[in-house]
Amino acid sequence: MYTSCAFCNATLDGDGGPSGLGVGRRLAFDEWRARLWVVCPKCSRWNLTPLDDRLERIEAVARAAADARLLASTEQVALLRWQRYDLIRIGKPLRVELAGWRYGERLRARNRERAKVVVPLTLAAVGLGVAANVALGGSFGFLAWNLGRTADDIYVWMVGTRPVRLIEPPICDHCGTILRLRTRHVQHARVVPDSHQDLAVLVSCPTCHREAALLTGPDAHALLRQGLAYLNVRRSSRRKAEDAARVVDEAGGADQLIKNVARRELTLRSLRPEGRLALEMAVDERAEILELERQWHEAEEIAEIADGTLSTDAALEEEIKRLRRQGDQPSG
Repeated sequence: MYTSCAFCNATLDGDGGPSGLGVGRRLAFDEWRARLWVVCPKCSRWNLTPLDDRLERIEAVARAAADARLLASTEQVALLRWQRYDLIRIGKPLRVELAGWRYGERLRARNRERAKVVVPLTLAAVGLGVAANVALGGSFGFLAWNLGRTADDIYVWMVGTRPVRLIEPPICDHCGTILRLRTRHVQHARVVPDSHQDLAVLVSCPTCHREAALLTGPDAHALLRQGLAYLNVRRSSRRKAEDAARVVDEAGGADQLIKNVARRELTLRSLRPEGRLALEMAVDERAEILELERQWHEAEEIAEIADGTLSTDAALEEEIKRLRRQGDQPSG
């Protein structure tokens, strides 16, 4: 197996885990078509493995996938976690379940970002308070505590001023202004039902403060992911990951949670803290699995060309048929 990406030449990380390839931390496999890929950690392109012993390696990865934890899925692609490896299974997946460790990873990353701002400001505040005490006889020592608490508010303000990146900014239906949305504006948005899209969000105009435009597709995902991150930083960053995971489980999965929120048509800021965090993670997982499905379609086109150029071997064809029959059997 090669050790670098065929597309960007970056080094493939990991040791291949259950595949025995010697490289790879994220592996994609398709038992029906006898495909096995190593996903590049840098460019996210799918590297097709050599055909020589691919069938045995696919079986090994499939066995590991049977014991893996399902994170998210569509009708064609499932993302699973096995030990420290990500497995992408092409085929009929199980019900979507968001695992608690996914919530925990995102919260830890958010807290690290927060600390990069809050800690330096707090230390500066403490230094200011010490200097004030020495210079003025202690009468301004309370400043250190007040500025220390303000440091956290400064970080939240910084997150709230970040622009929401949309493919094309909408125009307000009432005042005609272009909606240049910031993350703090998303708190007034509502997830609403839509018969044609899996996700639709009704946003308010920052100028006239009336409900202005309906966003769907990638724009709706982008708006929710950035806006909910702001709300959860502002009000519930210290909530336990298990609380959000429990909300998703009780709803019946990420897709069902999004549908439940849409039926209620509440503004995002009116949701309970654990509900906002659960919705953020559900939308995030949904966006990730859709991107994986897009990458699979692209990788499959390349694999079809690559494998089609090889000579046909009767034994190989028979083994592929066996794997297909095995893949058609219902999972345990």
